[in-house]
Amino acid sequence: MNESNERSSKEPVTVTLYWNHICILHNFEKAYLANLQERLRSEGIHLVVRFFGLGYDEHMAAYLARDGAQMPDLIVSADLEVFECAKVFDALGPLHDCATWLPLKSTAVVQAVKRTDQLLPVVAIPLVLYGGSPIPNDPLPTLVRNARVAFGGIDNSAGKILVKSVWERYGKAVAEELLQRCTVTAMPIGAFKAARTKEADFALVPSLYALRADGTDSFFEASHEGPVLLPSYFCARTSVEESVARRVCRELLSEELLDFYAANGDLVVCPQQSLEHASTQDDADACLTVSQSFIDALDSRTFYELYRQHIPSAEVIG
Repeated sequence: MNESNERSSKEPVTVTLYWNHICILHNFEKAYLANLQERLRSEGIHLVVRFFGLGYDEHMAAYLARDGAQMPDLIVSADLEVFECAKVFDALGPLHDCATWLPLKSTAVVQAVKRTDQLLPVVAIPLVLYGGSPIPNDPLPTLVRNARVAFGGIDNSAGKILVKSVWERYGKAVAEELLQRCTVTAMPIGAFKAARTKEADFALVPSLYALRADGTDSFFEASHEGPVLLPSYFCARTSVEESVARRVCRELLSEELLDFYAANGDLVVCPQQSLEHASTQDDADACLTVSQSFIDALDSRTFYELYRQHIPSAEVIG
């Protein structure tokens, strides 16, 4: 008897999934998850999905940081504070070691976003430079000192991952200089618009936006360090049986979903799938992102002390 038949012969099981993923592709995500719920129901798995992020009441990390928050069984999130804020991550309780549930690509980009055994990388959003003139191959600290640079995502992970990545690579003082000198917009689209209207010379934006460059009046390039990577992760709490969690994981992170992300969002897919499409940054031999050791060493209060010193309106998690 195969796994799906065995499951359907047992009592139905309810699995709760919290989802805070790719907002600009969310209409597809909702339709995809609705179809997945129907497929799993025939196997005796009742998948309950709760959405967080843009267009919803709050980000997932903000909710999970609350006293009395209801914990899910499974998470897919690009809201990295879920995994980087110790208070939130600890509140999730015991997690399955799911990092090997799907084979991962061996590329430099994918290897760079691997973290603990409890987190399975799903995709990475590459942040690259977009601007109205050929982009110099300068390290980010030099570029920020010599040009007007914008980036966005004050209360989502796009802004925070950039600051943390620069902090790890170049030190706290350079991260502070980044915040002092750059124009920081609420969302990445704001930074993109600032570069398009010449209010900024260059913007660090998701590569999806940068693909609009025409090579004549506007350009895009990965930074000197390589693309800045904003990864997303899947994790599974031990509140759900491992066999069930593995089954949902395989169905959830299917080739259909991952290929859609690569084709429509220019996202780097982490699982080793036979995909028709690939990101423009899939084969980058260098990149800028945050390591698990840095996250372990960086107290959230220390990060927000620096971050809110220059962006007083930023929401504090934890």
